[in-house]
Amino acid sequence: MKKYSQYFLFSLCAIAGALLFLNLFARVDFRLEALQANLSIRTAAGGYTVLRIPPIGEVKASTHKTPVIINIALENIDLDRLKKILAEGTEEAELAGEARNVLTATVKRFIYYTLALSFAGGVFGVLVCQRRRIKELTAGGLIGLAAVSIILFWTYYTFDIKKFENPEYEGMIKAAPWMIGLAQESLATVNTWSEQMKGIAANLNGLFQRVESLQAVTAGDGEIKVLHVSDIHNNPASFEFINQVVKAFGIDLVIDSGDMSDFGTPLEAALLERVKTLEVPYVITPGNHETPSIIQELKKTPNVKVVEAGLLDVKGLKIAGIADPASFTFDSTPPDAVKLEEFAARLEETIRGAGSVPDILVAHNPKIAEKFWGKIPVVLTGHEHRYRIEVKNKSVFINAGTSGASGIGALKTNQEIPYSFVVLHFDRNGSEGVRLKYTDTIRISNLQSGYSMERRVYPELYNGAPEI
Repeated sequence: MKKYSQYFLFSLCAIAGALLFLNLFARVDFRLEALQANLSIRTAAGGYTVLRIPPIGEVKASTHKTPVIINIALENIDLDRLKKILAEGTEEAELAGEARNVLTATVKRFIYYTLALSFAGGVFGVLVCQRRRIKELTAGGLIGLAAVSIILFWTYYTFDIKKFENPEYEGMIKAAPWMIGLAQESLATVNTWSEQMKGIAANLNGLFQRVESLQAVTAGDGEIKVLHVSDIHNNPASFEFINQVVKAFGIDLVIDSGDMSDFGTPLEAALLERVKTLEVPYVITPGNHETPSIIQELKKTPNVKVVEAGLLDVKGLKIAGIADPASFTFDSTPPDAVKLEEFAARLEETIRGAGSVPDILVAHNPKIAEKFWGKIPVVLTGHEHRYRIEVKNKSVFINAGTSGASGIGALKTNQEIPYSFVVLHFDRNGSEGVRLKYTDTIRISNLQSGYSMERRVYPELYNGAPEI
């Protein structure tokens, strides 16, 4: 009986040593194109696979029946490499193939490394138990190797990737839809929306041309076309549509009233560099979901003009704008009324110092923008995710709604949030300056892929110029 107890204690020491090494050292780093990540494993009460993207959060699912957690964590992003991939337009099939090859090689390397660790851990365990003979050390290593091999085999045998159809999420509450969508959705969903957007843009071009002739609105030589977008929230399908509208309608300038990103991470800044393909100036006043890091990345993009507080002249349009106070921090919580009043007063003082009334004012938060009702001819805003156009005191107040249908979460088929965009048509009338003639509002249904167009004309807007 004593002999069996010794065997049991010996085996227990070997297994404990193997599991200790498994928890401490079972990790391999790997690179998938521009992404630097690591794969690790540790013992736990339940069998989970966890996808971590610090500092946003983690998605996990109960994928296997062994008491271990498999961790896949994103550690770093090579922005230069990511930008190159986006610029080259690498095909999804090519990226998927590369991902499969890298992940297969990583898993194989991880298994070999883990098995070697388990042998070393078994040796360490019996050493701690005061067993030092070569035969005992070898036996301890083999016991540790056998124990971990059984764990790995049963993990593989019971692993079910479909469990990620119902994942659990922990982290930033606002990131939940994006992270869960990342786990559930494939790039195929995005590609489908991209193709739909191209078709919708082409159809709208024909529709707009028919409306032009029906309403007998003729464009003068000095016409300037501005596309107003807002609250894209990192939705790639939105950029496809913007690109098509710019080409189809001869847009001279895109004005974004903020929240181009979701979390303001460098990864999003790289993805959003697709605005380079627009080949027209892209003016943006940062929203509360932008951060100093993403603003810095946007400033590096040649055709992007970031207006944090001030005025600029683009295509003959005088534009005043101010960033959302939250964009100067890493907290997307909307600022309080005192801070909004402070920023509105700062912008008003800047405009007064310029000595002339801007043609357009842009502010992400409507509570800042509303301070300039009746003072600036055209006021653009966002934030509310609700489209509206109002004319008051010789100012037209435009909230483009959400040009990204509230973000990447809209790619899921259970949400009914329309994409909305506004095309502003300005005329340059010599000494009278620039005037807004009419707007065309495009609204795209998320589910049915249908669209609507509304035209509004503003003959009364400039009967007496507003003053600030």
